[in-house]
Amino acid sequence: MSDRIRVVVVDDHALFRAGVVQSLAFDGAIEVVGEGESAEEAVQLARELAPDLILLDVSMPGNGIEAAREILHMPEPPRVAMLTVSENDDDVMRALEAGAVGYLPKGIRTPELIAAVRSLRDGRSVVSPDLALRALTTKVRAEASPLAFLSDQEKRTLRLVANGLSNREVGERLDVQEKTVKYHVTNILRKLKARNRVEAVLIAKREWSDLEDRLM
Repeated sequence: MSDRIRVVVVDDHALFRAGVVQSLAFDGAIEVVGEGESAEEAVQLARELAPDLILLDVSMPGNGIEAAREILHMPEPPRVAMLTVSENDDDVMRALEAGAVGYLPKGIRTPELIAAVRSLRDGRSVVSPDLALRALTTKVRAEASPLAFLSDQEKRTLRLVANGLSNREVGERLDVQEKTVKYHVTNILRKLKARNRVEAVLIAKREWSDLEDRLM
């Protein structure tokens, strides 16, 4: 293993990416060997450069978590950490389930970033205790009910869909555009692992019925 820590940074915000690279340059043991701005480039750089660590943004084009999943299926993958503004519990859980060993906020200071990179290279995981606890709590709730991963707005949307309303009618009730409703419905199907609206409605009615029975 080389004494230098070879890092790839992938983020579609060029100024932020440059800041990360500049911060890491303060430690002579860290070498940024590649930069990219999309999930596709992240996978390509991981294959071509074989870095020790790759830092990925969650919300870049192509989705950073999907890039992490593909990278970590390589024969000899680098360690992967997410460097992102997203503290969404679902994003944290999906990243950790994909195999990421770090989840770092974009507001992290230079000394903390360098310390995190060193820790990750040494085989440790770096996730803030607060994020880890929240993600674990969300996971426990989700195991009890598949609806636990839905946001409040998604639950409201699903209740209206379950009552037979169209996307347009749901939008009118919630005072949002129809395309926003479609976005929420897509997220609902993904989170419930439902193949279509009918299946999502059946899951919702079953779960809400069980909840009402337990509260009676």
